[in-house]
Amino acid sequence: MELSSRIAEARELAGLTQEQVSAATGLGRTVIAKIEAGTRRLAATELVVFAEVLDRPVDWFFRVSPPAVVSRRSDPAVGGQSRALDSRVERIARDIDFLLDEGELPQVTRTMLDPPSSVEASEDAAAELRGRLGVEEGPLLGLQRCAERAGLFAFSLDLGDGGGDAAYVAVGDAGVAVINGALEPGRRRFNLAHELGHHVFQDAYAPEVGLSPQDDNERLINAFAIHLLLPRRDTELVASEFERDLRLAAVAAAVRFRLSWTAVCAQLRNVGVIDAGTREDLANHPPSRADFIELGERWVAELDPPCVPPLYGRRVLAAYRRGKLTEARAAELLWGTVNRWELPAQDEVPLEAWRREFEPLA
Repeated sequence: MELSSRIAEARELAGLTQEQVSAATGLGRTVIAKIEAGTRRLAATELVVFAEVLDRPVDWFFRVSPPAVVSRRSDPAVGGQSRALDSRVERIARDIDFLLDEGELPQVTRTMLDPPSSVEASEDAAAELRGRLGVEEGPLLGLQRCAERAGLFAFSLDLGDGGGDAAYVAVGDAGVAVINGALEPGRRRFNLAHELGHHVFQDAYAPEVGLSPQDDNERLINAFAIHLLLPRRDTELVASEFERDLRLAAVAAAVRFRLSWTAVCAQLRNVGVIDAGTREDLANHPPSRADFIELGERWVAELDPPCVPPLYGRRVLAAYRRGKLTEARAAELLWGTVNRWELPAQDEVPLEAWRREFEPLA
């Protein structure tokens, strides 16, 4: 694909007019039109400016995105996603594709489950995945690491209040999920569990995440997510532990299983521990600091942004140490989790290795 076409595509994806790009880059409106038409060459320094204005890495203009990304981007159902979320999903999917092609990430064997046809089947699927992860009961902590074991690389990035909830795209057998880290911790975990559902059910993507979905498929994936994070048996055990104080039981479930208050109240109702009236009353009165003190336990947040998958982060640093990645590229792939000056020292390449490298050219 020609550079001119990619620039036009990036501008459209960013939701900008040629006039807006002109104002942001300092180039005239007619110059922008000529660049997009391919009748005016673009200097390297100008391309860097375009990349910044259009929120794309420079290599985006030269490499085709994975087919699943293109498919997701062209689906009208995804139109409600925030542009910031869409941009991050595409960038990370392309990075994962690149690292897989270069052998810097191990080939993924995706955990696959049959798509559920009922809420009961969603609950069974959640139990099956827990079994495969070796955590059949109790809190499913380190959810990002668990997702990675299922073949899903999950990133938490601060996309702001208007940045959407989360998004998923498949990259071969691997999957990529981007979670809006600006949301509260319990909601981040629920959103990741939801995207994990899309991954294991081989359901490419969905326009939104929420506890009140608009279609049946999303409702079933939400059921999978909540039973994955807070199984029926664990919900009942917490309720029995605090049977004289259902509010404290709900607080304990939220703290121990790291869930949002809304999700905990919904699950208590789902499994029949409380009735609809009690659920509404609890939901309208979120826990206070006094509740946490009374419980004697504290909240531990997960997925604080920026946050990259554990194995992914280790492999990026290993590639950097071996000189396969530049300092700038390694920092870019790590999404601000480390500064350039914090990167480890690169390994020295033995002289014999250099000689072998160039022997065929002698």
